[in-house]
Amino acid sequence: MEVLLASPIVSTVIAIVVAIVAFKMTFFTLKKVFWNLVTGFATYWICVNILNIPMDIGLGIWSLTVLFGPIPMILAAIYYWL
Repeated sequence: MEVLLASPIVSTVIAIVVAIVAFKMTFFTLKKVFWNLVTGFATYWICVNILNIPMDIGLGIWSLTVLFGPIPMILAAIYYWL
């Protein structure tokens, strides 16, 4: 007997699998954004308080920090240091 594509059991199984994958992707994304912010802030704190680099960081650099971690903050520190 063939499995119908519109079968309620198959549709339920597919919906559960899709929900599990969506939750895993959401958790990974939120964890990655949080980790990027923590490492970006730590980099900012080290540059300002330990290396004494006067940095005027705007919303754009913080937005890039959410996406790329401490890399934009390091580039901004190099820019302000020069």
